[in-house]
Formats: sequence, C-alpha cells, structure tokens
Amino acid sequence: MDSSQTSPPPPEKYRILAVDDEPANLHLLRRTFRQDYEIELAESGLAGLDILRQHPVDIIITDQRMPGMTGVELLVESRLIHPDAVRMILTAYTDVKDIIDSINKGYIYRYILKPWSPEDLKVTVTRALDHYRLEQQNRLLVKKLQKSLDDLRAAQQELLHQERLSTLGRVATTIIHDLKLPMSNIRTSATLLADKDLPQDLRLEFSQIIQTEVDRLIEMTREILEFSRGETSLNLTEFKLSDLLQDIGKSVERELMAAKISFERDWDDLGTIRGDRERLRRVLLNLILNSKDAMPAGGVLAISGKRNEKFITLEVIDSGVGIPEEILSKIFDPFVTHGKHNGTGLGMAIAKRIIEGHKGTVFAANRSRGGVVITVTLPVEKVE
Repeated sequence: MDSSQTSPPPPEKYRILAVDDEPANLHLLRRTFRQDYEIELAESGLAGLDILRQHPVDIIITDQRMPGMTGVELLVESRLIHPDAVRMILTAYTDVKDIIDSINKGYIYRYILKPWSPEDLKVTVTRALDHYRLEQQNRLLVKKLQKSLDDLRAAQQELLHQERLSTLGRVATTIIHDLKLPMSNIRTSATLLADKDLPQDLRLEFSQIIQTEVDRLIEMTREILEFSRGETSLNLTEFKLSDLLQDIGKSVERELMAAKISFERDWDDLGTIRGDRERLRRVLLNLILNSKDAMPAGGVLAISGKRNEKFITLEVIDSGVGIPEEILSKIFDPFVTHGKHNGTGLGMAIAKRIIEGHKGTVFAANRSRGGVVITVTLPVEKVE
C-alpha cells in the first residue's frame, strides 16, 4: 500500500450533554455513550448551561428532579443557547404529566421513564439522532429555498429596475426626438428674424412659425404631464355636442383647406350630454389632426354623428392610406405613432383615457376602400 496515501478522517462524533445531580447516574451515562459519542457531564442545570455556552451539543439528556433547576427549566433555557439540539429528559412516572406538557410546548423531544436500561436508552438516542439529522436536512433545505427565493426576488427587482430604465430611455429618446424639430424651427426662425434687412412679410412669417412651434411645444409638454399623472379628472358640465362639433369644424376648416383636404360634416342635433367639454374638444381635435396628417397629398375628411336612446356615436373618417395592421392594434398604446413627424406619441393614449373616463369607447379600423375610421361612443345621460 502506498504510504503517501492517507485515510480520510473519521467522521466527527455527535456530542451529548448529560446532566444529573447523582454522580452514579452520570457515570452510567458516560459508560453507555463514551464509545460512540463525545459526552459532556454536568451535575446541575447551571453547570449544564455553562457547558452549552462554551460549545454546541447535538443532544441534551437531563434528569428532571434536581436541586436549584429542574430538567424542564434547563431544557427551556437551553433553547435560547442551542435551539436545534435534541432535548431528552429522564423522569419518574409521577412527573410524566408535567413532562408531556413540556413536550407539547416543544421544549422536549422525548422522555425516558426511570429506571432506564442502557440498551433502551441507546435505541432512543439513535432514533433521536435520526430526527436530529432530518431536522438538519430540513433546515438546510429551507435555507437553500430561502436563498433561492431571495436570489429570485433580487433578480426580479433587477429586471424591474432594468425595465424601468429601458422604458425611461425609450420615453426620453422619443420625447427628445419629437422636441428637436419644433426647437430647430424656433432657432432657425429666431436667427432669421435678427436680420435687419429681412422683408416685413418674411418677418411676419417667421414670427408666426415661432408662435406655432411654441404652441406645439406647450401642447406636447401638456400631453407628457397629463399622461405621467396617470389619472384623468373630468370637469363635468352639460353642453350641446352639436355645438362642440361645429366649433371644432370652424377651428380646423382653414387648416384643412390649406392641406387640400375636403371637410365633410354629417350630423344633426345630437342633443345635450354631460361631460368635460374642453377635454372632449381636445380628443376630437387630436383625431381630426391625425387624420389630416395621414393625407399629405390631400383627400377627404368627414365627421359623422348619430344618437340613439343609449349612445352617441361619432366617426372621424379619412381617405388616407390607412394604418399597417401591426400598428393598428397598438395605435392607442403610449408612444406609438404612424405617419407623423412630430408629437409625443401620447395623443391617442390620452384620447382613449379621456373617452373611457366618460364611460365610452374608442377604436380604429381601416376602411375597405382606403383610409381609417375612428369610432367614438359616448353614453347618453338624460338631463333633468
């Protein structure tokens, strides 16, 4: 046999603490366990606690009736020092009721009635150690499971953090990109206005560009702030919906004409509704301007309105090229745009939120002969 090879170290023996105020009983306990276990002896509960404070043990075997501190009192205190140790008690039959109560409270694993035999005690200790090993394995599994849960929770938090950063990055990129064009137009117009020799008509034109772009920036900022608040508070009043449509038509008529877009109106008296007039105006105006942007070469834009006993249905219809199917299903999602060169991509998401705040619905669909129809439904509420 190769002398360089060494045998593996023997497995560490389990450690037993035996406590009894009778030296003869301690001597018997030592003889019973010294061959297979490391054994510590103590003649009182206080001495046993001192040993426990110095190093851990796997099993505590104690007599019940001892001066100064009973076995149960010792085992209760031992839980504070080594809570995982297996606790056993030697007792006379007259003490069994108190011992069982302690077992029910979890202070003691087993009790052994006096007189006990060494062989029976060995068997009991072996079974106790099986219990001890199982408890150790369970505790190890619980620790591993807890660590896995902690790791999973940390990974989840990291993913959420990264997702928030990613979302913030996408939002910031979109907003910055959309702000560049109006800011660039403002800068260019302001530079040209500084030319003392600039003709008056161009001076007015560039001044108008600056005003328009500033208004656009204000509107974009308003959309961002409104969306970030996450709530839509409505200022409900009663008003004629037909009058609102008429006002909107007048405000966009000239802009549509300049874009070579024919504006068609198709609604009768839609009656009085209860809603937030200003917010509904912004929703409908946003839908109209989106339709305008979808027809850069001109076309037809129509608004229709119908009312029945339960709902008012409004439609904004254009003759543009339509919306790709992959975009159509997301058109009311935040930061989704199509066919627009500026804006935050929040207009349609905000429009949906406002309509739903009125307990209505809004959806978009491509028309079979070209273009898009946006349908808004609002519930009819009787005005007393």
